[in-house]
Amino acid sequence: MNALQGFTLLCTVIICMEHVWTRPMNCRLQRGLVENCQTLLESVGGRFPLQCLDDNVLVPFPEAAFEFNSSQQAVALEKSVYSTLTYIFSVFDEDEVPDQWKSLDDFQNVVFRQIEEYQCIMSKTQDSLDDFLMRDNALKEYFGKIQTILKDKDFQYCGWEFVRKEVLKTLQFILQKNLDGTVWSR
Repeated sequence: MNALQGFTLLCTVIICMEHVWTRPMNCRLQRGLVENCQTLLESVGGRFPLQCLDDNVLVPFPEAAFEFNSSQQAVALEKSVYSTLTYIFSVFDEDEVPDQWKSLDDFQNVVFRQIEEYQCIMSKTQDSLDDFLMRDNALKEYFGKIQTILKDKDFQYCGWEFVRKEVLKTLQFILQKNLDGTVWSR
């Protein structure tokens, strides 16, 4: 084996090891990262602006997407939380976010990190695929309504504040559920 082949082999081994070590070992979301998302999104703007009260729309929150009463529903619940993060990322993946929201990039980076690192959640098997599909349809409808309202508001500041309020409500709801050992890693 010549020096070039040895170097190539060494590089391949290092890349493979790096790939394995950067993957989550237990394929469970980290509560601390979701809390960080909530904190970062809160810090972007503060309280809901008074001038936007007329733009505030009631969108029913899909609480049923996060309910569980048996261990068989744990995987569907975990997938629902993961799907929620992907929907949140897609909503904020717009070029027209308010200029005032300087730290939104930090929020987007943390959400993206979770989506990338925990894709393995979606490959977990569960007793009933229908359970997850019903949850995901409710989430898809909810985030679809949010995106429609944002478009109807022409991506203006108050429309974005509405989106931020709804996503904060979603993150808070998820964090208030007792999901230790079910969704969150220990």
